[in-house]
Amino acid sequence: MHLNKKNRIGSGIKKSLPILLTALLFCFILTACGDPELKVNYSIDGKKTEDLPPQGLYEIKGIKCSNKKANATWDCNSWTLKTDPLTKNTTVDLDFTYTGHPVTVNGIGFDDLQSAFNAVPEGSHAEVHLTKDLTGSGITPVGSDITLHLNGFSLDGAGNDTIVNCGNLEIVGDGTVTNTSGSGTNSKSLVNYGTLTATNVTFENSTPSFSVWNSNNGQSNMTLTGCTIIRSEADIIAFVNSGTATLSGCIVTGGGDLTHPAVLQNEGKASLNISGSTITNTGSGYSVHRESGSINIDDSSSCPNSYGY
Repeated sequence: MHLNKKNRIGSGIKKSLPILLTALLFCFILTACGDPELKVNYSIDGKKTEDLPPQGLYEIKGIKCSNKKANATWDCNSWTLKTDPLTKNTTVDLDFTYTGHPVTVNGIGFDDLQSAFNAVPEGSHAEVHLTKDLTGSGITPVGSDITLHLNGFSLDGAGNDTIVNCGNLEIVGDGTVTNTSGSGTNSKSLVNYGTLTATNVTFENSTPSFSVWNSNNGQSNMTLTGCTIIRSEADIIAFVNSGTATLSGCIVTGGGDLTHPAVLQNEGKASLNISGSTITNTGSGYSVHRESGSINIDDSSSCPNSYGY
């Protein structure tokens, strides 16, 4: 009986040993390997770069993936790499190129500003980038929410109102919004029917129209910060406010006669707040003329030869 007991014990060990070894191997794999790693390399036209190129100025040129089952794709809207769940360590090489389109919306290129504005997704915010100097104009869709990045470039309406805002628009990027041709009332540089902010933008215009108009539709709210508007013509008004407007740290210069101030407020329900700004008229006209409505000019502003406030 003693020998039989040893045989039974030995037989049990032999049967359980493969199970034990399998369990130990499984635990080793889990602890040693962990989750698969994803490594991403960036380059621009074949030259390596440390950082991901900014959305709006670049387009994806090529994708090379070391794992054929990963199905690596680039999402232009979110500007991120998409891969299927990884089963092993994977390296993805992304090659970008400067966009060939003059304007982009969330990283997708368009050939003109109006097409770009029309492509803004309804009900969501859109980043619109100017990628080079552009001739053309655009009207933002009603209810749209857009940030327009000028990126230091110039936008020329060339006879049509350059930018007409009908939604919520923010303009940034140390660029220039101008109009170099056209006549009458349809060649302004900026028209606002909604909510608009602009920071460090130069507004120019060499047509018979004034440069900037904040409309009298009862919904126009405009804030210009660090912006510059300069006109030298005797019969031109640089900035007309017919809604609610704020000029903060701005420079506005006109060259108009007595009937053409640099800044005019011409609506009974309009209000204008001027802070830290310099508004002058090199001609015989006023710097600021309040025809109606309310105007507040703080002590840090310089507005010599103002009228009506």
